[in-house]
Amino acid sequence: MRYTHVIWDFNGTIMNDVDIAVAGVNDMLEKRNMPLTNRADYLNMIESPIIEYYKKLFDLSVVSFDDIQVEFLESYNRRLGEAGLLPGIAAALEYFRSRGLRQCVISSFEQSRLRRMVEDLGIGHYFDSVSGADNTRAEGKVQRGLDWLHSSGADPEKVLVIGDLDHDHEMACRLGADCILIAAGHQHRRELEKCGCLVLDSAEQLPETIDF
Repeated sequence: MRYTHVIWDFNGTIMNDVDIAVAGVNDMLEKRNMPLTNRADYLNMIESPIIEYYKKLFDLSVVSFDDIQVEFLESYNRRLGEAGLLPGIAAALEYFRSRGLRQCVISSFEQSRLRRMVEDLGIGHYFDSVSGADNTRAEGKVQRGLDWLHSSGADPEKVLVIGDLDHDHEMACRLGADCILIAAGHQHRRELEKCGCLVLDSAEQLPETIDF
């Protein structure tokens, strides 16, 4: 078997939350009488860590990054009920489990909210571990991936990372793992293709793509 473990990103890979993220950003822009953004511009501009994206929109010497994060999360959390699973995710999770793969989530989402959302979406039973950030700054994902690799004892050559950002590819490279990116989340396909790994249009393609 080629893979024994799958590491999933969460936002934009498992959870379909791009539109509520754009709405949260627009709430902040509207509050300051600034031009609104849209999904296409968001996908073109987004970066990790997230502070790099906000630098493109706001003068962080005038409004602090911490204040921006608080405002965004207030707007985002109000809309969380609108965010479900991306198409094909439930089938892919079941497909991997049926073939004996161990699955975990490593996300930039804050830990307590991440655990709550995984359970609310009805998918908690698929994962051996769920690892989120210890703050709301969306930091530390690569290090947590390395920590997981050490604690799991997994052979990195048999680990597959699935995400929607070039940052997920960066983590995979640091782990020595393979990576598949799905162009249905928080970053434009054009940017994902620069990573040089396989890019899919949808998680629905995963079962037919993975070579066991």
